[in-house]
Amino acid sequence: MQGEEVQRRLAALREQYAERIGNDLQTLMAQARELAARQRAVEPEALESLRHGLHRIAGSAGTFGYPALGQEAREMELWVQTVLETAVAPTSPMLTTLHDRLSGSYRLLENSATASVAEPQADYELVSGERAIRIAIMAEGDTHGLLQSLSGFGYDCRCLTEIEEWRSWRPDVVIIDTAHVEPAVWQASVAEVPSAMRVLLSDDGSFDARLQAVRAGAQGFFTHPLDVPALERRLRHLVSLPQQDPYRVLIVDDDVELAEHFRLTLKVAGIESRVIDQPSDVLRGLREFVPDLVLIDINMPGCSGTELARLIRFDDDWLRIPLIYLSAESDAERQAQALAQAGDDFLVKPISDVALTAAVTARAQRSRQLSQALARDGLTGLIKHPAIKELIEIEQSRTQRSGAEACVVMIDIDRFKSINDTYGHGTGDYVIRLLANLLRQRLRRVDHVGRYGGEEFVAVLPACSLDNACEAIERIRESFAQMECVAGKAVFHATFSAGVASTFDWADAGALLEAADRAMYEAKQSGRNRVCVARDTSV
Repeated sequence: MQGEEVQRRLAALREQYAERIGNDLQTLMAQARELAARQRAVEPEALESLRHGLHRIAGSAGTFGYPALGQEAREMELWVQTVLETAVAPTSPMLTTLHDRLSGSYRLLENSATASVAEPQADYELVSGERAIRIAIMAEGDTHGLLQSLSGFGYDCRCLTEIEEWRSWRPDVVIIDTAHVEPAVWQASVAEVPSAMRVLLSDDGSFDARLQAVRAGAQGFFTHPLDVPALERRLRHLVSLPQQDPYRVLIVDDDVELAEHFRLTLKVAGIESRVIDQPSDVLRGLREFVPDLVLIDINMPGCSGTELARLIRFDDDWLRIPLIYLSAESDAERQAQALAQAGDDFLVKPISDVALTAAVTARAQRSRQLSQALARDGLTGLIKHPAIKELIEIEQSRTQRSGAEACVVMIDIDRFKSINDTYGHGTGDYVIRLLANLLRQRLRRVDHVGRYGGEEFVAVLPACSLDNACEAIERIRESFAQMECVAGKAVFHATFSAGVASTFDWADAGALLEAADRAMYEAKQSGRNRVCVARDTSV
């Protein structure tokens, strides 16, 4: 969805809301007038209906450009809430006063409509399509090894010399060799892209040199001879690689216009959202959408937000997902009571677009980090051993149901112990990440890659023939063998051996994995740096 389209839809929502809120106020005025005219006691249900209507306006009016109206509605809601809690029947004059105040709010709305309401500015630019992180290198001499090493991790690397190149390419990170590039030269260049993060290289590792790097705005500092694995770790930290899919948020709110405004606001910030206005649809939404967090309105007819949160927590699959209450409730004690019932945090309506996006991003990021810590390997970000075995079982079952072939690949880095013994375990980790990133880049989005243990990897390739699987892994093997691995001043090459097995040849998931493993060892015994196919010799 393009930025202009999002803004157009937000504008349409504001017009739609302006019409709806006028109708809502007229309905509340009619309810208050009817209650004031009654000769009998007012039922709590009628007051609750009034309170809920006022609550919706209090939570949404500010978002759509009517903050004064939202504040008025909140004050009237608190009055009705107090009446309900004290169980003191409101008198006719009290209800007439409420009606008159609602009439005043309606006039306030009409006056706001005639005035020019400033459209809220987009708080964030639309997130562009995915691209590789751009790294500019400013250094003298041979930079080929560094360029190739970083390119192997998926970075787009260039040595830039002309000012125009900086302006047109606009790198995300700049690596500057301050030992060989004059300060005036690199400072003039990076001034063209002030948003770029800076990593400085130096011959001097003293405290004063590091302090000068801090004052020059550096986010990283390394000394010669350059430790490339350490540099790559720092870059990965700075740019949060690997690139993640957009955060996913489930919005549960019976106020459809407000929920849609939230969805579009988050969309502008690159966050995917789905709106559910019926609490009974939440479990299905969780299964289909698998969100990173859930925003829940507390006050919904038929099922409160706190009840819904407790219901969600019945299922162990959703225990890790943060449940964030989003409500106009401003009373601290009531918020605390809500949080005590399965909630993780509380955001108060009305909430600005900036605050909503920042809060959701921070909590979704934490949620995903926790999920990845549980299901992903910390070094590579790939799926862990148990999860990859489960995926193999899923593909084996799918083959039995549909007859579609899938393949499993076992991969092992050759002579990995020698790499660790010769260059150190830090370099060994660097080689593992290098291969993990190459597999992630070269395989399809539908494929799954896991770290099976140590230097072993497993790839699961759905809807893939044995021939196609072998061709794909062979291409990756050749690319990996050509990469230059850097350890201090040393440059070396690493290779891997692989075994491929098809779901057509083994009906059991365990046997399928074992077959791929045997084929991989066959490749090792045949001289390494090759791909072997598992064959069923029992037939």
